[in-house]
Amino acid sequence: MRLKKVMAVVLAAALTFSMAACGGKDTTADPTKAPSSTNTNTNTNTNTNSEDAGKTDTGKTDNSSVPSTPATGTNKEITIGSWWVQYYDSMSESMDESSDWVNAQEKPEDDEAAKEQKAINRQIAQLKWDNVSKIEQEYGVEFWWENLTYAGVQDSINTSILAGSPDCDIYLVDAGMAVPAQVNGLAMDLKTFLPADHDIFTEQKIASYYDLGDGKACIFYNVAAEGLVANTYPLGFNLQMLQDNNLEDPRALWERGEWTWDKFIEYCQVLTQDTDGDGQIDQYGYCGYQNETFEQLMMSNGGNIAKGTTEGLSSAPVGEALQMMSDMYNVYNVCYPYDFEGDASSSMRNQYTEGNIGFFPIACWINNANGDYSADSENLTWDVVYVRWPVGPSGNKDTNAGKNDIPSGAFIIPAGVQEPEKVFNVMYDFWDWNDGDTSLRDNKAALNWWYNETSNKEELQVSNFDCMADCGAHATFDLWNSINVPYDMLSLIKGEMTPAQFQETYKQQVQDGLDSYFGN
Repeated sequence: MRLKKVMAVVLAAALTFSMAACGGKDTTADPTKAPSSTNTNTNTNTNTNSEDAGKTDTGKTDNSSVPSTPATGTNKEITIGSWWVQYYDSMSESMDESSDWVNAQEKPEDDEAAKEQKAINRQIAQLKWDNVSKIEQEYGVEFWWENLTYAGVQDSINTSILAGSPDCDIYLVDAGMAVPAQVNGLAMDLKTFLPADHDIFTEQKIASYYDLGDGKACIFYNVAAEGLVANTYPLGFNLQMLQDNNLEDPRALWERGEWTWDKFIEYCQVLTQDTDGDGQIDQYGYCGYQNETFEQLMMSNGGNIAKGTTEGLSSAPVGEALQMMSDMYNVYNVCYPYDFEGDASSSMRNQYTEGNIGFFPIACWINNANGDYSADSENLTWDVVYVRWPVGPSGNKDTNAGKNDIPSGAFIIPAGVQEPEKVFNVMYDFWDWNDGDTSLRDNKAALNWWYNETSNKEELQVSNFDCMADCGAHATFDLWNSINVPYDMLSLIKGEMTPAQFQETYKQQVQDGLDSYFGN
């Protein structure tokens, strides 16, 4: 179920005031928070390309008379505040402005797979383009994206909504903007104006929302297969290494409910070996970067640190996850020696490529970065297979989270907007460019990158993609690593601090971080 039941919060906090206006920000976007984009649309209503001068109507509405900062909440104009350039709206002059369309054009060097994927992408781009006119005609509106920069979106939310006159009808938000806006009543509750049987509350084929535990639905987002699998970190394993040691496939154990921490340690102990007989261990059961190791163990044990307004670091499930992490290195001795001096985020994530690691946190982007299965540089002679993390003693196979989903591309409708149902429906129909048929949106060819980067074998591509999707369908919302607490995970790995000492050391810092985050 994609509905995120992730926080129990009833807060009354004040947002920081700052100066902003929807159309007048020159602030540079925060590069650490603004996703990259190759779109070239500038959302202006003047065509500055001399080659396009004098072009006839392309079938789109003429926007030359539309004010650059229209009145918000009216029947005919809807603005969406963003912090990076977006495409497909009433300001778009032609298909040629979209990098989606440009990048989907075939090239002579394309193979058959590339041609198939680009044909799908061209079809999708055309449908999105045509959908703009459909929305304009159905609702009698013109709508467009306002690129405010990241700081501009923050400032606009903090000032204009509090003043009772929001600058924009919809805002693209991340967790730091969205959660305080909801708990302080600055974002409208969809449940107050949408019918109870709407897709967002039922099947969630097109849209879903983050449930903060207060019964409201204020923070919503587009549902698509790509978003589901992004930012997931399943447990990877070396298939041939397990087979060589007569170990049953963990995927089968998972399906039977037998893939547990105990079984995982058993496997790691078998795989930790001196393979060349020189008296030195040269093959290890596990290697991973500290953050992924801890977070995945915590989620696989049903624990959380900063899921609500009260810290969870001192809870028993988190304590068990800390103990497991410590024991893997100091009791069971099944982990590749940790890189305490170099760039552990790189070396520990990539050690698996040497073929001497049984299990490791994996992600599609890691496979891609290492060129594991790229057409021109296949580095691995063995198979990387994805599986869900084993279930801890306090965990539950059916309810364990598989992804920590801190929203970076969600939306809110600010309090004070007129006709919020109409505003929401425009956004919903913008996402529903294929009229409810998600087969093209989630077509394997359209998701070719995600499949191809995880394996060069079709059966494993499907299995690995399905594992990522399963992780994404069991998402949680834990701010443990987003509230500026300087956890010393290395002290656990070195055995210099016990899990109990770790909890005692950082629990107040976590609580202070949550209080600061929510304005308490």
